[in-house]
Amino acid sequence: MLARVCRFESSSSVPAARLFCTRSIRHTLAKKSSGKAGGFGGERLKLQSGFHEIKGLDDAIDLFGEMVRSRPLPCVIDFCKLLGVVVRMERPDVVISLHRKMEMRRIPCNIYSFTILIKCFCSCSKLPFALSTFGKITKLGFHPSLVTFSTLLHGLCVEDRVSEALHFFRQICKPNVIAFTTLMNGLCREGRVVEAVALLDRMVEDGLQPNQITYGTIVDGMCKMGDTVSALNLLRKMEEVSRIKPNVVIYSAIIDGLWKDGRHTDAQNLFIEMQEKGIFPNLFTYNCMINGFCSSGRWSEAQRLLREMFERKISPDVVTFSVLINALVKEGKFFEAEELYNEMLPRGIIPNTITYNSMIDGFSKQNRLDAAERMFYLMATKGCSPDVITFSILIDGYCGAKRVDDGMKLLHEMSRRGFVANTITYTTLIHGFCQVGNLNAALDLLQEMISSGVCPNVVTCNTLLDGLCNNGKLKDALEMFKVMQKSKMDLDASHPFNDVEPDVQTYNILICGLINEGKFSEAEELYEEMPHRGLVPDTITYNSVIDGLCKQSRLDEATQMFDSMGSKGFSPDVVTFTTLINGYCKVGRVGDGLEVFCEMGRRGIVANAITYRTLIHGFCQVGNINGALDIFQEMISSGVCPDTITIRNMLTGLWSKEELKRAVAMLEDLLMSVGYQLEDE
Repeated sequence: MLARVCRFESSSSVPAARLFCTRSIRHTLAKKSSGKAGGFGGERLKLQSGFHEIKGLDDAIDLFGEMVRSRPLPCVIDFCKLLGVVVRMERPDVVISLHRKMEMRRIPCNIYSFTILIKCFCSCSKLPFALSTFGKITKLGFHPSLVTFSTLLHGLCVEDRVSEALHFFRQICKPNVIAFTTLMNGLCREGRVVEAVALLDRMVEDGLQPNQITYGTIVDGMCKMGDTVSALNLLRKMEEVSRIKPNVVIYSAIIDGLWKDGRHTDAQNLFIEMQEKGIFPNLFTYNCMINGFCSSGRWSEAQRLLREMFERKISPDVVTFSVLINALVKEGKFFEAEELYNEMLPRGIIPNTITYNSMIDGFSKQNRLDAAERMFYLMATKGCSPDVITFSILIDGYCGAKRVDDGMKLLHEMSRRGFVANTITYTTLIHGFCQVGNLNAALDLLQEMISSGVCPNVVTCNTLLDGLCNNGKLKDALEMFKVMQKSKMDLDASHPFNDVEPDVQTYNILICGLINEGKFSEAEELYEEMPHRGLVPDTITYNSVIDGLCKQSRLDEATQMFDSMGSKGFSPDVVTFTTLINGYCKVGRVGDGLEVFCEMGRRGIVANAITYRTLIHGFCQVGNINGALDIFQEMISSGVCPDTITIRNMLTGLWSKEELKRAVAMLEDLLMSVGYQLEDE
């Protein structure tokens, strides 16, 4: 297309050294056309007709060619009009080329044509040329208009050169609403909302009335900075003081901010308020609401809004579907997520990378890795490239299915495609190798990770520590922990663990590992060290320490720690109760274990199969078969399926009392009455 523009370029090498001012050119033209006014008027009429016949870019370029060949030349206003037509066609590159031809043919230019040129340079991200044009304007003696300044301000702000925009803004004698609003938008884009608000106050002091766009700019900036309180206050000021009705864009920005700020009720109330005031939500508003409901786990309300969108003839987009699919996958509602995905294409909505990532994640969580792989390779055929998150999700699926080698193959494919694995990707694979007991591969991968310039974080280190402890490498885990404990001052800045500090989970892993190895005193030392490191023990920490005390038959201390959890802001969970019950049963204090079990029920904590198994085994150990049968009956009544070990404990207990016939009959009746099948451990 630009080649067509170039055909109008003069073959001579005369440079466009200077421009004639508009007034002198018009004077010359008027002189030449003396006595030919009728002909000139005819040309004007023909030119006006040409403007009306412009249907596309080709027509505009053809008309430009006719204009530059016509004698007398059309006035600069007509050329500006034509340039404006091409600007509206969103072809700034063509406008720049046409303007250059005007200059080379010494066709007069004015402030309006130069302003159009500045706008086009800014649209093409050629800000230096825009600034150069602005300099040329002043050298030629033109006075930049408010439109010229506003155009340049917009270009500078889009390029995040707000400080320079402020410099030009100060040169404007009387800025208008557009100039103020443009600069406010630039300041808000850089997070300089306080300065933008100060500019708003100055604008009002200058006697200018902010409009919807002005208020919307500030509101959006406040919400993006998380200051929803100020955004709401400005909304009320806009309505009550300025008497300007907010639009759907302003309401949507605040609703989105309120959801992100955790003010869910306020977001819903504002959503209702805007509709009561006759302002109806658009696609973006609904997407904000649906995303908010999904983020807070209220996917059913999100689905209700989707139905409402259909009723109001508002077509959901890929964002709407992707948010809902992701929420359904997280809720474990994979069938519904798949249904929603299958609904997209018939509606003409093309899935994006986020959509595919959610679906691959869903298939992986169902262990449907074949379907996940098909979806992964389908992306490319649909013109949608996977990203690092896509690879990481599928790698996690492979590792979860203990197919770590397939995960490594995908890591290598990732590298071949030019993607750089991140900390999450490497940590997932390290966890996979630890799960299958291949610690050497996990350690090798850590070295590869560091060599690739990817720094491990505390999750990476905790994953490796857990793998070492679970695979009998406690000594290596403690050595690694010592390195993590060193302060940043003790380690070289380039050390891969320089920014890694042990957290509560780090201590939990090691305390549990030490207790499992019977190193109770070392475990207690670590527990006592936590407050000195600024770490607060959590329920998992207490569970491990209580387990250690029980294993040492220090039940009074274990009970004391159990009782102190509430005062420290932690509630015992099913693991805490089961651990204490097991401690009592092991020393034959089944009555105390039963009391803990009853307390568990009083607190509304549901016993699991391990809890029941522990107590049944305790009763059998002391020969109280009736007590064991009572607990077994309660287990069945509660809908908890007994496992093989529980049944074996029951049979062993009854056998020891020479009541095998009764045992078999009773167990058959119990199992058949509820239709249970025994579960292996």
